[in-house]
Amino acid sequence: MKRSMRYFLPVLVLMGAAVAHAGQGKFYIVGMGTAKDLITVRALEVIKSADIILMGTDGEDSPWQEYLKGKEVWPRPIALRVFYGADPEKIADPQQRARAEKGIKARKELVDRVTAAVREGKIVADLQGGDPMIFGLTFMLEQLPKDIPTEVVPGVGAFQAASAAVKMSPPFGYDTSGVILTMDDWEGRVDVNEKLMAAGSTMVVYTMMLRYERLFDQLKKHYPADTPVAAVIDAGDRQNQKVLRSTVGRFIDEIDYKNLPNERLILLIGKFLEVGMARKDFVPEVSGGHAPLP
Repeated sequence: MKRSMRYFLPVLVLMGAAVAHAGQGKFYIVGMGTAKDLITVRALEVIKSADIILMGTDGEDSPWQEYLKGKEVWPRPIALRVFYGADPEKIADPQQRARAEKGIKARKELVDRVTAAVREGKIVADLQGGDPMIFGLTFMLEQLPKDIPTEVVPGVGAFQAASAAVKMSPPFGYDTSGVILTMDDWEGRVDVNEKLMAAGSTMVVYTMMLRYERLFDQLKKHYPADTPVAAVIDAGDRQNQKVLRSTVGRFIDEIDYKNLPNERLILLIGKFLEVGMARKDFVPEVSGGHAPLP
């Protein structure tokens, strides 16, 4: 009998823990992947348990309708990130200052609404395409009160999906192992792209509002003209995924970049696209400390 009780004790403890957490609210940011069938098991579990779903208002919700049955859905415009952290008093242009003030008000209203729901014991899930921690909308994590439980569910992002599309690993470039994830420069940024390019590392460029001609003018200063470039459209989507290949020197002339779908595109730039994992010019030091080959 004692042995039986010892056997069931862990199960009883786990059941007790589950009961203790029942009714507690929580806020989740959920990465939904770059395609409908790239959602994770964990994401599905969170959505199933959610009482309230936050959803972007820019069309990103179209593949996810089947997950929303019976859920209360709140709009969460992606524009909420605009002017986040800016002090309206320091913005001279009246129209821009008004936009900044409007953003502050909208963010506060959403944060207050989510806070109230979680304190009422509700599960709130903010669904975001790709992986939310790479150029996603995460200001809620910073603005929610510290006593509000939060969790981020990672998703398959455009970087991972695009790497799979070209079937090459970006960290491998035979004499490089660094990967720089970036987007177009903006006012006030200190690690501007041209500084990053000086390292000669693999570049992964998210193309939202990208000025292509400026980017490739900069690339030509730091990368050989024959450096491979891959533009991956709808990365991870088996039906719509497309890879356009070019080079740093030819991209502007041979790719119709003005008609590329910038919100569904990512650029991969580097010798890894052709070299792969090969270390062609690598000569190991005798005392390098590497494990011997089998």
